[in-house]
Amino acid sequence: ADSGNVGMLDLVLALRWVRDNIAAFGGDPGQVMVFGQSGGGAKIATLMAMPAARGLFHRAATMSGQQVTASGPMNATERARAWLEALKLRPDQMGELTALPAARLVEALDARDPILPFGGIYFGPVLDERSLTRHPFYPDAPPQSAAIPMIIGNTHDETRAFLGGDEANFTLGWDELPARLGPNLRVDISPDLVVAEYRRLYPHYSPSEVLFAASTASRSWRGAVIEAEARARQGAPAYVYQLDFPSPDARLRAFHGLDIPLVFDNVAAPGSRTGRGPVAQGVADAMSEAFLAFARTGDPNRAGLPTWSPYALERRQTMIFDVAPRMEDDPRGAERRLFAKVPYVQPGT
Repeated sequence: ADSGNVGMLDLVLALRWVRDNIAAFGGDPGQVMVFGQSGGGAKIATLMAMPAARGLFHRAATMSGQQVTASGPMNATERARAWLEALKLRPDQMGELTALPAARLVEALDARDPILPFGGIYFGPVLDERSLTRHPFYPDAPPQSAAIPMIIGNTHDETRAFLGGDEANFTLGWDELPARLGPNLRVDISPDLVVAEYRRLYPHYSPSEVLFAASTASRSWRGAVIEAEARARQGAPAYVYQLDFPSPDARLRAFHGLDIPLVFDNVAAPGSRTGRGPVAQGVADAMSEAFLAFARTGDPNRAGLPTWSPYALERRQTMIFDVAPRMEDDPRGAERRLFAKVPYVQPGT
């Protein structure tokens, strides 16, 4: 009965362990911060709505990862059936799963998702009425977490991480763009309309730049905006950031995941894609120190950083992390308004 959320329940068990044991390691069980990037951010958003997680953490941050809504239980069952079919098992043969190699179980996830029009089988949190009795950020921000301060972040060029490996996406013509853009918007709006609006807003953009910008705004950024708006309506603090600092790879720019080595202050570590040197280190100092301040106090403000105000609907205050961090009101506001006219459904729901 709990199979739809066992991954989330593992996180609850880990947080209970922290509560019961961290004092022995010098930690404070009354001052626990949880944060994650991409799917990790989605997990944090989900924890904020889980009754079993109540009181186990006191600050939260999501980095390019949202969970506005969970999978419905009927869709989750359809996915379970599709997975079993890929394993050539009937529902009454589920007991045989324990005898299969783990690699085979993972391989079966590549089967076509029966609900989504793209990708393999989605395994995410489920509105099971047991561990999760409401959607994480629908129809509003979860009341149980209203007192928990939150950071909500994204990167300016998220989808270059997903689409930037295809050479064809850099040689698009305007005639080809709508057909390439449509499936990557993840919302139901005319691609021709989107292209026309982006050409009006950014007349210097190439077709490939429109592809990356519009897919980022509609698919990877939209959930973050929804969550920030929900927190603002609730009167709960949400500190919003956007990473503009680019990777040395001119094609990828501020791609999905680039904020990880900056927040962890690991720009000099092997494999870091931020570039090394004083410029990248300065951005890492700004982001990591803000996260540390937030962990300690619930407020990311610190010396050397512009005053970081919580997000409010009137101004939509956003910290822009770049070579020189700055505050902006409603960055990319025209893009936000364009996609606000159509419903957004969390992929996987």
